[in-house]
Amino acid sequence: MNIGYIRVSTESQDNSVITQKEMIQNYSKLKGIEIDDYFIDFGISGSSTLKREKYLELMELVEKGQIDTIITTSLSRWSRNTLDLLKSVEVLKKNKVSFEVIKEQVSLNTPMGEFFVSILGSIYTLERQLTSERTKDVIQNKKKNGKVYSRTPYGYESENGMLIENSKEQKVLRKINSLREKENSYNSISKFLNRNKYLTKMGKKFSKEIVYSMLKTDRKNIGFSSING
Repeated sequence: MNIGYIRVSTESQDNSVITQKEMIQNYSKLKGIEIDDYFIDFGISGSSTLKREKYLELMELVEKGQIDTIITTSLSRWSRNTLDLLKSVEVLKKNKVSFEVIKEQVSLNTPMGEFFVSILGSIYTLERQLTSERTKDVIQNKKKNGKVYSRTPYGYESENGMLIENSKEQKVLRKINSLREKENSYNSISKFLNRNKYLTKMGKKFSKEIVYSMLKTDRKNIGFSSING
């Protein structure tokens, strides 16, 4: 069979599915390839193949020798993970499957195409790592300047993008710290908080896991800067 593979990262990206299908149809006509079926993964990240149902089904068919050609619009739709990409390429090569990538103009049928797939996969991984580092830098800068960088932490309120101390919650934080210094267990601290009807930021009861997480947070980070003050 000749298969068109499509992936969208959210369930609502109908336009993306249509666009990808049209690209594959136009390419297949140009190459004289008749598409037998489309495998579409909805709402799935490209960072891992483990949860992509249609991808896994397609690879099973590849290993059974039932696939002749796979056409996808770009390498990022197939995989954003270098290791997954290279593993899949090895499986496709082993089973003599023609792998065609439209955007990057790559065909696995040629040595240059195989090399290009490897290089591009590395570039995608590098870009993702750089983006992650940039995000971490932004978060650290916001922490340093007392700005909201995610969900408002316990002990604070958000006001115009800045963190303002919540005096009642700050007292609770100091009490948690004090109990732990007296060698109370995380479980006993959570029971104390619940017994005194304290609630988390989300309005829920405390658990030993929540207490553990709060106490293990770096004391220099926002949310603990005033515990002992």
